[in-house]
Amino acid sequence: MALGWRGQYYRYQGFFLNIVDLYKKRQDLRMFTEVILSLTTIIVFLLFALKPTVLTIINLVQEIQAKKETVAQLDQKIAALQSAQNVYSEESSFVSIAESSVPGNPQPDTFVRQIEGVASKDSANILGISVGQVTLTGTETQKAKLSDLKPISSKAKEMTVSISVAGDFTNLTSFITDLDNLRRPIRIDILGVNSSITDKGRVIVAVISGRVPFLGH
Repeated sequence: MALGWRGQYYRYQGFFLNIVDLYKKRQDLRMFTEVILSLTTIIVFLLFALKPTVLTIINLVQEIQAKKETVAQLDQKIAALQSAQNVYSEESSFVSIAESSVPGNPQPDTFVRQIEGVASKDSANILGISVGQVTLTGTETQKAKLSDLKPISSKAKEMTVSISVAGDFTNLTSFITDLDNLRRPIRIDILGVNSSITDKGRVIVAVISGRVPFLGH
């Protein structure tokens, strides 16, 4: 076993010695080997020297691409916001009309002034206007349900109103029509008309009960 190992050792030793001797005798082989070793050394050093730079460049390219995508998304959002702003500017008049039609608060005074304007236009005589219980400021208290009437809207609150107005039949008809077409809508629940004769002649009185919606912010 030991002799076999030694035999192999001497065999390879002679092989390498022959290669070294050949390397020393042949100048072209020596130059080729030195060139190969030099190139290998340069390539190895270049790989170690350029690797951090290459990795940095790759990371920078990825970051630039990510930022380009972010900028593109921001441009889309800016364009969408600009479009929304343009639409809002075009429809701002309708927005103000909608806000005055169904305001956030009950605003009974504003509604009463509208009723007075309609009555003046139709030459009707207002006998009385009453408004149900509403909370003008502060926290709204829970009120008991007074009727089984269907709510005007599930997303709005209601202010009950009652209007008594006198005049001739034509004027009262015009008043009721204009009341139904007010910018601030009213749901007329009860309409009663009473006619009587007095010293001044025939008097027609209309009693209107209804509900006016508001958002109740």
